[in-house]
This record gives sequence, C-alpha cells and structure tokens, in this order.
Amino acid sequence: MRDEQGKYFTQMKTLMGSRCQRNWSQDGKIGHLFILFCSLILSSGVTEVWKQSLTETCTTGLEVIVEMGSIRCVEHKGRAKRITPFVGAQLTICKAFGIEVPKGCAPGYVSKQIEPKK
Repeated sequence: MRDEQGKYFTQMKTLMGSRCQRNWSQDGKIGHLFILFCSLILSSGVTEVWKQSLTETCTTGLEVIVEMGSIRCVEHKGRAKRITPFVGAQLTICKAFGIEVPKGCAPGYVSKQIEPKK
C-alpha cells in the first residue's frame, strides 16, 4: 500500500516541496497525504487566479504566496492586535482574490521628508 501511495502522490509531493515522508504509522501517513492533498487544492486555486489576473505582478504562482508571506499579525498582552500594512503587490493580489484589506492596513504612510534649509 505504501508503494502505491508513493506513486500516486509523486507529482503532488514534488509540487508542494515535500521530500521524504517521515511517518512511523499508517495513520500518520494518511494524515500527511491528506494535508498534502488539501495544499495541492489550495495551490491550484492560487495558480488559477495568478494565470487569470496576476501575471504582470508576479512571475509564478509561488511568488504570489511568497509576496503575501511578509504580512504579520502582532499581538502584545493587554493591547490590541496590529496587522502590518499591505503595500505594493500585496494590494493587487488582494484585489485579484477578492479579499478586502483589513481596516487600518491600507497604505497610509506619508513621507515626513524634511525640507532642505535655504
């Protein structure tokens, strides 16, 4: 059974960057393959949207994921959560996927450049 699973999911493992699977039980193997299968479905969706509307912004579907990876949610005990601002290509990607940029995360930065003295 293990050999069959390996053959069926070779392409999926290659696409998701999953090397040798370190599982010691059949349940662990099934769980790992389920997660890979779900990630393949999500990756296919990202690639489809990328092909339709993001080829000018990002060169590959993986680049879309990498671009959005820098967004962080900062939490401090006793304070409100803060999400880093969305900038540049991140705004284009959100628009392509139909995702609304969270309140307060739109770029609102204004340069405070000091005028040179005369």
